Amino acid sequence: MVNGLLVAASTKAIEELLGEAGIPYLIDANDAYEDYGMIWAGTPEKRKEAELKKARPAFRRIFSKEPYIYQTKGEPLAIRFNDKDTRDRKESFAEILLEREDLDWRIAISIKNDAKVLATMPVADRDIATYMNNIVNVYNEIDDFGERIFGIPCSNDYFDDMNAILEKISAHDRDTWRELLRDDDFVYDSMITPMLQAIGRELPRIFWDHPGAPKLLIDYFYGKIDYYYINPIEEVGVTRIGAVNSRRGLGRIPGSPNLHTPNVRFPAELLDVRFANGRYGELSRDTIQFTFDGGWAICITILVGEDRDYEDGRNFVLDVYLPVTPFGSYRDQVKWDR
Repeated sequence: MVNGLLVAASTKAIEELLGEAGIPYLIDANDAYEDYGMIWAGTPEKRKEAELKKARPAFRRIFSKEPYIYQTKGEPLAIRFNDKDTRDRKESFAEILLEREDLDWRIAISIKNDAKVLATMPVADRDIATYMNNIVNVYNEIDDFGERIFGIPCSNDYFDDMNAILEKISAHDRDTWRELLRDDDFVYDSMITPMLQAIGRELPRIFWDHPGAPKLLIDYFYGKIDYYYINPIEEVGVTRIGAVNSRRGLGRIPGSPNLHTPNVRFPAELLDVRFANGRYGELSRDTIQFTFDGGWAICITILVGEDRDYEDGRNFVLDVYLPVTPFGSYRDQVKWDR
């Protein structure tokens, strides 16, 4: 999830640094910007200063690697904000975008509680309604992620697998969904784990028939703009900074082909599919990991929730995240301001 308070503090830190350097800038004051402003306005002063101490040194370090920020000729630097925690073919999944459109320069900054989360997507829905005092199934909707991501429809085998799972769940249509979710064995053994297994079979089928698919997968979730991410670590009083620079968009030096920030190529080959290990080494039941060449990996976690439009609505969504940054990516950390 987006760390709204840290986004607000980061905005203030960016404005401070630009003001100190005398850099003209404009803020695109969209709904997201207004939302972060409301969060900031409702935060006690002591907490504001604590968050600024986490953000300021991180942006000083990022700015030191981005000479285009300090260009004073041409149009003012634009600061833009993504308006959702999810993305569907947006330019970027990150929260803050810095841009000089006249110089064809733009970077993104991701500020989430889990800094490596890329996107949230639907998997399937089982919406139910009440008819003649009975709970009845309205429809099943299974997301065709193959068509969505690659322009290649998922196979009939995938839809057969998912339909079988949903039909098994349908036997419990008369149960209270909140009660059902308390049964961990049913949640995992009948829903989440089988759905991940279906996805784990389908993606390699797509990769086998379409050699360019691994790049398309990363490209879809990664977005169109290279990005930094910041992640404060309370226990040691530092803010970790990372960057993934697959489009050579970060660390550009005006008038030079060289970069301040390492460049990492997109993957070309799937190496392994397995359920991820948990924090204590146990095998996960809700997260599957796809490992590619070049140090890339993507994890998919399925979550089950309640649709607010229905008293007992049932929906499944997946979170996609990078468990590690690829080999060669930029990593750093800075101590908090005191």
